[in-house]
Amino acid sequence: MSNVWFIGDIHAGHKNIQKLRGSCTSEEDNRNQIEEAWKEKVKKKDLVWVLGDAAFTEEGLDWIGSLSGLKYLVRGNHDCLSTRRYLDVFEEVHGIVRYKQYWLTHAPIHPDELRGKVNLHGHVHYATIKVASSTQPLNSIVDTRYLNCSVEGLRHAFGSPIVSLEQVRGVL
Repeated sequence: MSNVWFIGDIHAGHKNIQKLRGSCTSEEDNRNQIEEAWKEKVKKKDLVWVLGDAAFTEEGLDWIGSLSGLKYLVRGNHDCLSTRRYLDVFEEVHGIVRYKQYWLTHAPIHPDELRGKVNLHGHVHYATIKVASSTQPLNSIVDTRYLNCSVEGLRHAFGSPIVSLEQVRGVL
């Protein structure tokens, strides 16, 4: 049986990724870290949802194409190559998509648009979406209607840059 995986903000081909992502020293190191986790987890028939900012360059996109699994892209603000080019690597390309009980997006969506679903997203890197409560000030409680699937967010929450559907279900 195949597994389902989520990852966001791979930033393949980003020449200054080490300035954004403290866990890597170069673009090559960024790729190596992601590839190591990917190869450890993702099998040939697994589904991988990439939640935006996949690749800055054609070379970066080709590298993603070399990784195992059936890949689906939710396009991000840095995914600037042609849609046709992304379809060389990804089974499908979306702007926003509903998958099971989740909204899959690159940037978090407005709470009014959740409609009872959880938003798996990227874009915010180290940040988490927070809410106020009657006893706590605004931005003090993590909003469990959102899960940051950026490489940085997943490393912080799960210790890996890629997370399985089962892991997501276990925390939400």
